[in-house]
Amino acid sequence: MNFFSFFFSENFLIQSIAYAIPLIFAALAALISNKAGILSINIEGSMSVAAVVGALVSHFSNSWIAGLLAGCLASIAMMMILAFASSTLKTDPFLTGIALNTMASGLAVLCLSLCTGNKGSSAEYPSVLVPNLHIPFVSDLPVIGKAFFGQNYLFYLGLVSLLIVWLVLEKTKLGASIKGAGFNALAERSVGISVTKTRYFALAFAGLFAGLGGCYLSMASLSFFSTGMVAGRGFIGIAAEAMGADNPFLSVLFAYIFGAVDYFAVGAQTVLSVPYELLNTLPYAMTIVALVIYSLVHFSREKKKALGGLKA
Repeated sequence: MNFFSFFFSENFLIQSIAYAIPLIFAALAALISNKAGILSINIEGSMSVAAVVGALVSHFSNSWIAGLLAGCLASIAMMMILAFASSTLKTDPFLTGIALNTMASGLAVLCLSLCTGNKGSSAEYPSVLVPNLHIPFVSDLPVIGKAFFGQNYLFYLGLVSLLIVWLVLEKTKLGASIKGAGFNALAERSVGISVTKTRYFALAFAGLFAGLGGCYLSMASLSFFSTGMVAGRGFIGIAAEAMGADNPFLSVLFAYIFGAVDYFAVGAQTVLSVPYELLNTLPYAMTIVALVIYSLVHFSREKKKALGGLKA
């Protein structure tokens, strides 16, 4: 197989979407928390905890639904710690998020060791996998069949989540409160709305999405949890949200692009004469480049606004 047949193949589209699924959930988690005024740095840690809890609970309960619920609850619990520390105790949310990410790494290994006796992976205790959708005839269509009608259930839940997030933020009073908490918390307090409660709710929402992304890794992408399997996807989701400029649809689009690059780094190792170590750096290099471009564009816009204000 040459490079062009690899890049324009049906399999590339299918796998790119599959690789993007956890990034989509991470981007939605970043979006909803950022809108509320607390960018959740601990999406990474929440995904790790959700991945290990989901994998273990699904195995011991023999139910992928129980695994998903447990993983999401564990992730929400991590976000509630952030909410309590930042909103109630008034700690710095960025530093608190870093601390929670560090704690999550150790906590995941501890849970794994206590339940399986293994500190590396739960491969000996396989997860019950979240099934893939299969629609007769439609799933068998060339190119788009398996890509859009044969993916994992969590892909479709991600699309539904995108629609829900947009509807909540743009069409409901709750969404207005969430955006108000991030845009001008003082003004929101002046009209009697509790910014603290709003942020708690937003971070619980973010925890749900981060949990779904983490569970996908250990209950769909793989059939077990392994330490380090999140591998920066929480931060890549934050980058996708930044590139999307707080727009949920653009954030998901950039999450897909990052997912495509992630799969390219893996799949292209068989068709390019390039050291695999270099290809493995592509997703992270693209994250840095994307954030630099975003920062430059944002700075340019802010400068134009400032100049326009001075002229006025």
